[in-house]
Formats: sequence, C-alpha cells, structure tokens
Amino acid sequence: MTYIIEQQLLTITQNNLISKSLVIAHESGNLNNTGSLSLENEIAYMKRMAQKNGSFTSHWVGGGGRIVQIAQTGKIQYGAGKYANPHVYAQVELARTSNPDWFKKDYVAYVWLLKKLAAEAGIPNTLNTGTSLASKGIKTHHWISSNLGGTTHTDPDAYLMQHSISLNQFARDLSSTTQKEVLSPSSPTKSNHLHHIVVKGDSLWSIAKKYHTTLTWLKTINQLSSETILIGQRLIISTNSSNATPLSQFAIIKTIQKTLGIKQDGLFGPVTKQSLISLLQKKIGSKSDGYWGPESASKMRILKNGFSGWDVYVVQAFLTGNYHLNLDTPDKHYGPKTTEAVKQFQLSFKLLADGITGPKTYQKLFG
Repeated sequence: MTYIIEQQLLTITQNNLISKSLVIAHESGNLNNTGSLSLENEIAYMKRMAQKNGSFTSHWVGGGGRIVQIAQTGKIQYGAGKYANPHVYAQVELARTSNPDWFKKDYVAYVWLLKKLAAEAGIPNTLNTGTSLASKGIKTHHWISSNLGGTTHTDPDAYLMQHSISLNQFARDLSSTTQKEVLSPSSPTKSNHLHHIVVKGDSLWSIAKKYHTTLTWLKTINQLSSETILIGQRLIISTNSSNATPLSQFAIIKTIQKTLGIKQDGLFGPVTKQSLISLLQKKIGSKSDGYWGPESASKMRILKNGFSGWDVYVVQAFLTGNYHLNLDTPDKHYGPKTTEAVKQFQLSFKLLADGITGPKTYQKLFG
C-alpha cells in the first residue's frame, strides 16, 4: 500500500540537525478534538503556533488515513524537547478520532509513514530500543521523556491503548515486513471528505454555489479568516463519506423542500431556511415569521440522544443542508449520528462539544 503525502509546508526557516538518529511517534492529546475535522483543526492550530515560533512537527496523520506534511524532514522540528529535537529526522502526530473505523485507517497510515521515514533516515524501524541517542530508531514521545528529558509528555501510549493497541503490538507492526500484518484498512488512501482544488477563475462564492453550500460553511470548515483562496489550494467541501457526491446533498435538500411544500431547487437558501424556522415556530407555538429570535429560543427544549420530533428534524435539516454534516435525510430522531454531527458543529464554533442542542447551539445554528 502506498499513500499520497499531502504537502502543506510551512514558510519558516528550519535549522540543521546534529544527527538523524530518531523518528518520533506522537499523538495530539486533544480530548476535545475527535470529530471529522480533527485533522484539519490540529493542523491549523499547529501552523499558527509555528508562525509564532511555537512547537511543530513534520507530519500529521488522521481523517481516515490521510497524511499531511507541514514541515521539512531532516531539519529541526520543535515537538520533542531540547535534547531530542536536534537528532530527530521526522516527527509524526496522530490526530484523535472517536470513529473506530477511522482509527483503523489512521493507524495503518501512521505505521506506514513511520516506517517510511525511518528508512529515509537510514535508521532501524524498531520501537523504543535502548535508553540513549546511541540506540537509533523509532521512539514514542514517552520514551523521550523517560530517557532524554526536556519534555514530560507520555504520548501516544494511552491513546493507542484506548483502541486496543499495546506498545508491544505497535512495535510488532513497525517491524513487520508486509503491510498485511498490520491492522487491515478499508481503502485507507480514500478521503472521507469531498474536496475541490482551486483553479483559475474560482472564487469562494462560485465554489459555494457549485456545491450548493455557503460561504460561511466553507470558511468554517477550511479555517479561513477571509474569502481569499489560491490556485491549487485544496478546499474541503463537505464531511460526507468518500462515496458521496454533490448530487446526494442536492437530493437531500430537495427532500427537505418537498416536506416543507416549497420549490424543490436543491439549494439550501434563504427561503428554505425561513420555511424550516417557520415550521419549527408553528410546532413550538411561537410567532411564525421565519426569523430566529428570543421568543422562539425561549420555547425550545434541550435536545439530546433519544429525543424525537419536528424540532429534531429542523436541527438535522440545518446541520445537513447548511453545514453538510453527514446525516443523510432528516428523520426526526436524535440518535448517535445526530449527536456526533452536533459535536462536530459545536467544535467548529468553539462551543462545548457535548452533542446536546441547547441555547448556545441553537443560536449558532439558526441565528
């Protein structure tokens, strides 16, 4: 299995190494960032830190088997403390996920990349051997803390164990001679997102129109502070599964519009949004004007797993139509899929990601 390594290199100066003795295995350690955008969120954060002379590593793995390189290998990266950094050829971070299938894909890609980088550096693909720099190979961040110092992190041990991967298993997988000996992936090179590569003449508005989405969503999901985009830039369009297409989203919106009894154009525009809010207002006994306000907000119940009703339907419709979260056609039942979509939405807007739809989530969703 060969992976595509996406290049998103930082425009910073990296100093020369003293030696190429180590490759380090990390994980993000971010308990609150486990949704479908965890990889993108972590990369965006690390890029900001690197520009401020903070810590950074060379690679990230996540998103269901994606690999992204953000810094040069064979140059100093600042991710493992002052004693290790000058001797580290590459440092690899693993983004967290709450999706077991995604973890399997991430783990296989993680192992593949660590082995590849060790081969490039000309060091053994053994894990945590020895107690000093003289023992070249792949090391966990925990090994660095225990043997070299300069850092106190203990990753990725606990996160791997959460997914039933012991350090002994990790070591065996790194030393295996064939990919089949590692956890079997399911098409790990396929992204679980719909993407668009920016070409000449594109604008964020034209891309939003093409994929029946909004400027706000594109800016949110791609961590954009403005509407400026560059030719060749890779934009995430939606977090649907890899076999989804814009037409599937189009069809879902048309189904929503059919339920509302309005024109079925497949576009989640102002008329559709106002009709959904109006439907919700009728169900809760609020003034039915199609505009979200304090009166409507005061009459909403707090939604969570197990609830059903038209209020759930409208929440699902907005998550699916306006934010392209993977919920399929709204069904009025607040189950695990809706809970996860709400968590993803909450993370995107820096809300408490508990999967419960309360006043603050309603305001961001409908306001």
